[in-house]
Parts: sequence; C-alpha cells; structure tokens
Amino acid sequence: MKNLTLPAMNLTRMAAVIALSILALFTSITAASAHDELVSSTPQDGASLKTAPKELVLTFSGELQTMSGVESTKVVLKQDGKEVDAKAETKGTTVTVTPAEELGNGEYDLAFRVVSEDGHPVENNLGFTIKNDAKPTPSMISAPSESAQPSESAQPSESAQSSDTPMQDAGSSMSPVMWVVIGVVILGGVIGVLAKFMRNNK
Repeated sequence: MKNLTLPAMNLTRMAAVIALSILALFTSITAASAHDELVSSTPQDGASLKTAPKELVLTFSGELQTMSGVESTKVVLKQDGKEVDAKAETKGTTVTVTPAEELGNGEYDLAFRVVSEDGHPVENNLGFTIKNDAKPTPSMISAPSESAQPSESAQPSESAQSSDTPMQDAGSSMSPVMWVVIGVVILGGVIGVLAKFMRNNK
C-alpha cells in the first residue's frame, strides 16, 4: 500500500509545482505586456480635418518617463511622405507635438516613440488628412497641373510607414490573453496525464 501511496504523493506535489510554475510564468508575461498604451489623440487616427491643428496631442494610459539628457520621446511628422519640422513636449501622460509652421492640405503620418512608466518603449503611429477647400496649398496656386501630386505621392507615404515608422508596441505581437489560454491548455494536459497515471497504479 505504501508503494502506491508514495508515488501518488510525489505526483501530486509535482503537479502542484508545475501549476505554480506555469502561473508564475504567465503572470510575469502579463505584467511585462501591461506597459502604457495610447488611449486618445487629437486629431484622432484616420480623421479628416478642414482646419489645420496648431498642435497634436497624444494621451497615454500612464505617466511617461522623461530622462535628463536622453531623448526619451521621439516623434516624426510627415506630410505626403515628406518630413515636417515639429517638436514634442512630454508632460505626465501627455505628449504635445507642435509643428514649426502651419500645416497645409495633405495626408499626414505621425510616428512616435515614448518610454512608459514601467520603462518599456512604446512605438506606434497615426494618420490624418487636412483638406481645407477655402485655403488651397501653394502648389495648387502655382502649378494647377500638379494638383494631383498629393494623391500620387500617397504610395511613398505608405512605404515610409513600413520602413521608417517605429515598430508596433513592444511585446504586443501576441496578446497576454493568448498566453493565458496556452497556459491553461498545457496545465490541463499535465493534470490529465497525471490523473490517468494515478488511476493505472491503483
């Protein structure tokens, strides 16, 4: 009887250790993936504006880190694929991007990289369009035949987005929920094997 009880106790302890190990692993993965995210922006991603904004505002879910002497916040603003001079200021949960000059008509892409409260880098981008019919761009005035240029230059903007735009939020390649599901499946398989083994030894 002792020979049957001892392996059963060892298997029970082993199952408990495996379960705790899996739980600790997926807890750490979830914590590492829980860094700050962009929760709102002005203008919103995909917005079509009739008036050029004087500044662009990004709001995150947590307080962003700023380090003296280190460029912890980086933004790149492009109009129809061409970079526009702009500066960024980080304060608390907000990044304010101020263009050096008034923005004209065109398609814009704003790529950004910040350091979240837990020290993880967060990189993403958003796009918007400005179309002010009452204020044509200088290119439309001087060369009407080139008015189609903005739409033709949309392709360079897309290629720039794929090559120059910061990569997606680090650690977001697989959702934490997926890791939890995988962990539950693995744990269920281990428990099933142990239960079958214990039944065969009774």
